This record gives sequence, structure tokens and C-alpha cells, in this order.
Amino acid sequence: MRLLKQNGIEGKVCLDIGPGTGRWLDFMRQNGAEHLSAVDISSEVLTRCAELCDQLQKCDLEKDSLAQDTDSVDVVIAIEVLEHLQNPSMFLSEIVRVTKPGGIVLMTLPNVTSFISRIRMMLGMLPVVMVSDPTHVGFYRQKDLVSLMAPFGLMPEFHATSFSLNPMKPKSRIRLPSFGKLSNLDDSHVLTMRVPR
Repeated sequence: MRLLKQNGIEGKVCLDIGPGTGRWLDFMRQNGAEHLSAVDISSEVLTRCAELCDQLQKCDLEKDSLAQDTDSVDVVIAIEVLEHLQNPSMFLSEIVRVTKPGGIVLMTLPNVTSFISRIRMMLGMLPVVMVSDPTHVGFYRQKDLVSLMAPFGLMPEFHATSFSLNPMKPKSRIRLPSFGKLSNLDDSHVLTMRVPR
């Protein structure tokens, strides 16, 4: 929320890719977004979000183009989406195409090398992201994301959040805030990128 507010939402054209419950659509509407769009492969998700936005699109992010015009969107968010894509090239190229030069892209996704995943691996268990959801197919470290984004002219800025201390119950409330290089241990990657001018 803080990152979206810092980058400004009021009067902006915003796109939520994979809107889930519509929480972020509602947040952006409450903070003055001018136009809201949502994209998802699930009809159920789009039906749930229909009242929250101005435009809906059912879309397979690995095959389909986004409905938005080139250079038409100020803010794109994709919360917990990238890890579900086997081949994210179409997804990333379309984000760059529809986002205005200088526009902001905010993504989050699970961190395969989080603190609890490292502990789990030392104990002979798989990282949390590999066992928490069978639809997860992409597993990323920070340096993997930098390499993935580079061909699209995107340079991720990573934002520190927090990490869990309990490898047996990853959603436990025992957490530590992180900062600087410690963000490599965070449960999730939180990154923003500016689309090049």
C-alpha cells in the first residue's frame, strides 16, 4: 500500500493483473484512480471484481495480448502472478507495451530462498513456495528476477518487508522485519520497476 501511495494513484489509469479478491482494485479506487482494469484467466475472479473496475479481460497471460492500448497505463500491479507462469515472456512484453514510459510496475511473488525455505532445505524439506501451491511453476531469487527483467528494459528495485522464523508453520506470526541485503531472506519478493522512456 505504501509503495502505491508513494508513486501516486490519484487520477491514474491502473491495471491489476490477477486481482484475486479485488482488494487492490478497491484500494486504488479509494485512493482516486481514474480508470481501473482487471485481467485474469478465471471467470470467477473477474465476476467477483466486476463492480470494482471499469474494464475486465479474461486472458491467458502466456498467450494473449492485453486489451489495453500501447502506452496507456500509468500503474500496473501483479500480486503473486509471476510464479504461476511457465513462460513469462509474453506477460512481461505486454506489461512493457501497455505501460506509459516512466509508468510504474509493482510485483510480488514468493521467494524461493526465503529464510524459512533455507532452513527447510537444511532439514531435507522442499522450499515453502514449492509445496504451498501446486500451481507454482516459477521459482525466483532476486538475481533471477534481475536477469528475467533485463531483456524488457526493466530494472527491479527490491523492497524489504519481513521474514518468518518458523519453518514448520510458514504462516506463523513470528516474523522479523528486514532491511537492505536481508531482504534476500524475505518470504516474498516485493519489487517495483519503471518502464523505460
